Amino acid sequence: MSLSEPVKEFEGELDLPENEQIISFLKQYQPSAHTDIVRLLVESAADLKNTRFYCPDTDNHAYYLAHTPDGVIFAAAIGLSALMYRLPKQSMSAALVGGGEIFKDIGEPWVSFNPFWPEADTETEIKKKNREAISSMKHWCKLAWHYALN
Repeated sequence: MSLSEPVKEFEGELDLPENEQIISFLKQYQPSAHTDIVRLLVESAADLKNTRFYCPDTDNHAYYLAHTPDGVIFAAAIGLSALMYRLPKQSMSAALVGGGEIFKDIGEPWVSFNPFWPEADTETEIKKKNREAISSMKHWCKLAWHYALN
């Protein structure tokens, strides 16, 4: 597959009502994902049992999804800096206060975080910020995973 060939079908297991919003967005825009944001997605889901990942075209750095064994997508890495989580309604306020934004092209319950902002200047600041970002992203990823399992 090349970047000019849109994904027409998702794996059968991902074709679920819960995934309709994000699949519609992905089919329309075919976003890419930088390897750094993909790494953070995988790291944020590292402690979650049976998490599966889907990328339609790793050679061309396509978007990257995390989903449950039943196929419910609960997280996505898109572009240079967007980590998105499908969060329960009761977590929305905390996510927005914690630096997240409703991903406008998809809408609730998808919240996007930029773990690389604000930028750090020194190597010490960068390391500290990376630790804080991973901790925060693990928190949101776990909430999204539990929400997807229910």
